[in-house]
Amino acid sequence: MTTALAFIIVLGVLIFVHELGHFLLAKRAKVGVLKFSLGFGPKLFGVKRGETEYLISALPLGGYVRMIGEDPSDESPEAADPSRSFSRKSVGARSLIILAGPLANLLLPVAIFWGIFMFVGQTYLQPIVGTPEPDSPAARAGLLAGDRIQAVDGLPIERWDEVESTLRNSAGRTLRLTVARQGQSFDAGLEPKAQRTTDIFGQEIEVWSLGLRALMPSRIGQVLPGGVAQQVGLKSGDRVVAVGGTPVAEWDQLAKIIHGSPGKPLVLSVERDGGRIAVEVTPRPTRQQTPTGEEEVGLIGIGPAPESNYRRLDPATALLAGAKKTMDITVLTVQGFVKLIQAKISPKTIGGPILIAQMTGEVAQRGLLETLSFTALLSINLAILNLLPIPVLDGGHLLFALIEWLRGKPVSLRKREIAQQVGLVLLVGLMVFAFYNDIFRLLGRL
Repeated sequence: MTTALAFIIVLGVLIFVHELGHFLLAKRAKVGVLKFSLGFGPKLFGVKRGETEYLISALPLGGYVRMIGEDPSDESPEAADPSRSFSRKSVGARSLIILAGPLANLLLPVAIFWGIFMFVGQTYLQPIVGTPEPDSPAARAGLLAGDRIQAVDGLPIERWDEVESTLRNSAGRTLRLTVARQGQSFDAGLEPKAQRTTDIFGQEIEVWSLGLRALMPSRIGQVLPGGVAQQVGLKSGDRVVAVGGTPVAEWDQLAKIIHGSPGKPLVLSVERDGGRIAVEVTPRPTRQQTPTGEEEVGLIGIGPAPESNYRRLDPATALLAGAKKTMDITVLTVQGFVKLIQAKISPKTIGGPILIAQMTGEVAQRGLLETLSFTALLSINLAILNLLPIPVLDGGHLLFALIEWLRGKPVSLRKREIAQQVGLVLLVGLMVFAFYNDIFRLLGRL
């Protein structure tokens, strides 16, 4: 019940914001709006204010704003009025109305992150070192797990991302780290080395590395719906303290063992609510791109729970930080769509309403902050999805507007109808495939 309610509220907010964008720009352009609907299909209930009927419809997987003259074949007197008809507005005005929906979905995350950064704070990891990689510059310099980096080249360090930023901009020059250990401080000179690695999309990139990583406890944060971990009863907040009797204290230790055991049963010793339980898991063999090529690794569908700190930002700084975070997520999401089209990401990662509902229910149980952040992420995905140049989506309508601007005349009604039918087939096919993935994920077969 909680999952369903959370899903309806989050999806309702996203649809409302999207359609509100179209509605407000249409009103601004003095286009008549006949209907504003949350959902498709039969009307559940509605109210009419002026010329506009506001509806809640039966199918909650979208919404629409119906404008006067939106249908080029509309021959009503209102549609013939150039001051009220959508189709009789300039290409620029129509494009702005179409674009307003996705833009509203991109502004929502900015507002969400702005509020979070002001009233709760921006999360950051403390500059505390985890176990350095073997034979790395950090290991050779004698750094140990638990060391705290106080400064780099004399500049004070308060957050782990400051360490990473300095390293990215080092161009390979030697860095002088001031390190605190057991109440004492010492300096260590570390020369970064070039390292081949893969990004989140499996693409090989070159980075500068010291063999350092932030200390990350072996506490579970995310449990993926339909994954091995969920099936055996692992929960967010569980802390894995041993695997097969071997103690683990850091996330990287746990991940290394799991990745190296595809198809092999493992017994996890888990701390939960002050007690300790044993859980047997069998990591699912998965082909994954690594710096040395594609390898088979074991996955159980969990993510870490970083022990983050928060710092509140002033309104102006919070707004800039919210815009930057939205932009960063948007860029990553666009890259993900591109890699998916290029078949560099497995189509099995595509999820539909069932997966979204599961994930919404899971984050809702973690609290309002997690739910708001997840809503922001979904809103960005919805904006980008709607901008795809597929007829029936906003991106398809923008494509028609672009063609009209280039040709100096609109695309013929017949061609638009054919394109709409093709677009509808593509969209329905995508939804069927997403449902297929969701169902097989639930059955543990994906």
